[in-house]
Amino acid sequence: MSLFTTLLSGGWQWIAAAGALIAALGASYFGGKKIGKVQQQAKADTESAKKEAAQTAAVAHQQQLHREEATRVATENSNIDDAAARDKLQQSKYHQP
Repeated sequence: MSLFTTLLSGGWQWIAAAGALIAALGASYFGGKKIGKVQQQAKADTESAKKEAAQTAAVAHQQQLHREEATRVATENSNIDDAAARDKLQQSKYHQP
């Protein structure tokens, strides 16, 4: 008991310093955990955005191919006469007599 009274009477600065050190270590530990969670969420959000951008680019490319094919077919169809168009439709795989 005399050790505690000696520490409290003459060495209370050491006790306060040790308490401050423990509080600082606790704050840095819990703050670090929060920062780690935020960084992990940021990485996940970045990966999700990259994946969505790639999907959007793929859809845009496919739509461009469809537009080009539609333009090609429209040009091809405008250059044939009525009899050739009728024959083409009758020979189509979608024609049902």
